[in-house]
Amino acid sequence: MTEHEQCIGILRMKNESPIELDPSKTALIVVDMQRYFTQSSFPFTDVFEKIAPGVCSGYLRRVSEIVIPNIQRLLAHFRERGSSIVYTAIGSAGNDGDDLPFWLRSFDDVGVGILGSRIWPLIGDPSWEIDGALKPRPDEIVLNKLSAGAFATTDLEHRLRNHDVEYVVVTGVATDVCVSTTAREAADRNFKVVVVGDACTTFSEDLHQANIETLQSFGWIRSTETVVGITRKIQAAV
Repeated sequence: MTEHEQCIGILRMKNESPIELDPSKTALIVVDMQRYFTQSSFPFTDVFEKIAPGVCSGYLRRVSEIVIPNIQRLLAHFRERGSSIVYTAIGSAGNDGDDLPFWLRSFDDVGVGILGSRIWPLIGDPSWEIDGALKPRPDEIVLNKLSAGAFATTDLEHRLRNHDVEYVVVTGVATDVCVSTTAREAADRNFKVVVVGDACTTFSEDLHQANIETLQSFGWIRSTETVVGITRKIQAAV
């Protein structure tokens, strides 16, 4: 057995530990499922397609055929049980994007060079809105963030504490950037974290799987079916 295989074995052993998901103390976090990231013909995917034609096809297919349907199921499940629902989005308040950190502005520089326009959308632009298939209800919040993680530049932690949330269920895009950073931030703030492996994705399936393996250090990796089953079982026992 290689060193890598031994390390992954340890992480998988940790991941097998049991978890309880009390719906009354759980928040479903839907990370950056904006039209900008879920649909073609917007600058984010356009710039990648200009650099490497076809690179977005698998990603967009997984978003449409796997991620969105699974998030829809989770939304219906947790809404029915009165759990907290939080959406995040990323966007700039100004045309120059100077409120964004350097690493995001560097993508803007690429966009200007290739497309002649910035990459990131303005807050409130139709492309900034959550995908219509996952439309938030009026009582559900959409937090705009200026960072990869949802906690660093929003009041998400304060909102979750006010609702006595102990468990966060993380979904969305992209697994290797905003999903993973949000999960790590939540874990460092002492929330019990579940990343739903079939309710998130990124541009490379291999990269997705590698990050899913790593995130076992910070919480649990579970499927949509398992998360639904756990919360039903907990609720039935109450």
